[in-house]
Amino acid sequence: MGSSLGQPEFDYLFKVLLIGDSGIGKSSLLLSFTSYTFDDLSPTIGVDFKVKYLKIGEKKLKLAIWDTVVQGNY
Repeated sequence: MGSSLGQPEFDYLFKVLLIGDSGIGKSSLLLSFTSYTFDDLSPTIGVDFKVKYLKIGEKKLKLAIWDTVVQGNY
């Protein structure tokens, strides 16, 4: 998102990719980190994407987080 002057509303953008074996809790970690909830989830099909904004000191961070399915042949 940009401000009225066209500048981003964050100082740093981090792109995060969650990778790991199926069933270890990547989606649960993503959900609990971004929405402070913890639910039983079905396996991810394709890709899930969430955004989280944080402020550390005076710096505003934007985390773009992808949760992907790991295929055995990759």
